[in-house]
Amino acid sequence: MITGIIDVGGGYRDIFGAGVLDGILELQQQELQRQEPEHQAPHSQQPQPEQQHPATTALHFTHAYGISAGSGNLTSFLAGQHKRNYRFYMEYAFRHRYASMRNMLRTRNFVGLDYAYGTLSNSDGEYPLNYEAFAASPTTLTVVASDASTGLPHYFAKQDMHQDDYTVIMASSCVPVVNRPVVINGVPYFDGGLTDPIPVQKAFDDGCEKVVLITTHPADFVRDPHKDTAPARALQRSYPYAAEALRRRAQTYNDEMAVARRYAADGRLLILAPDETYGLNTLSKTRQGLLDMYNDGVRKAQLVSQFFREEADHAE
Repeated sequence: MITGIIDVGGGYRDIFGAGVLDGILELQQQELQRQEPEHQAPHSQQPQPEQQHPATTALHFTHAYGISAGSGNLTSFLAGQHKRNYRFYMEYAFRHRYASMRNMLRTRNFVGLDYAYGTLSNSDGEYPLNYEAFAASPTTLTVVASDASTGLPHYFAKQDMHQDDYTVIMASSCVPVVNRPVVINGVPYFDGGLTDPIPVQKAFDDGCEKVVLITTHPADFVRDPHKDTAPARALQRSYPYAAEALRRRAQTYNDEMAVARRYAADGRLLILAPDETYGLNTLSKTRQGLLDMYNDGVRKAQLVSQFFREEADHAE
């Protein structure tokens, strides 16, 4: 079965996605342990089998789709680095170089994308991405960014990421107005959430039969278009097409969530949403709110196992 997982991002709220993905890693490990022979001689001289890849479990995903912070979350997930994302949200995010007005004044970027996805994540960084494990994962990864010059989505692939070059994650996570666009091959990019915030239809068009959608608002959330009016106005002169995409963002989000709900009603999609936002928003946070949101995500991961178990039972 071809399966997909989508993490829509949402700034600090996406510690919920980090919790879901850590919960899935834990479930994968539990399943691998159940697959091990139950009766082994305690002092057997036979060589031990190599550790199995999660692709051998029922909780493997064929395709993954990351938007904004979700792209960073999924990169750690595909590398199998349990709680790496947690440390970024709970420790590094409180440093001035990660996100602050000090950054804004010094570099005109509120979020230090180079710091998060370069200084910290490179092979000589404080918590490097296990790039070899990430690249070896059989799961494809699509990273959604927004072309600032056209106002259209751009879909990067795993092959666009290289050891110590995670610029595509920076592009997908680049919040307009508070950050300058990230330029790749001469093209400026903003956050993927502007143009394809919930790429459910793309996942099914890519052949997915079952999809898990991680969203970072409660399930009944409807986006208010008025919140994007002022930032769109600020963006208008420099990037008019991106400004128009920003003005349409609420409608795009709400329309794509409606598509997601239809697939969920058909049993082809599982929507994982937090019970509440715990006082978090895209660029503001509290430690308790982050912890509560993370734990909510870990709990919701149990629903993924049930979602795939129902499919297996149906197949039998």
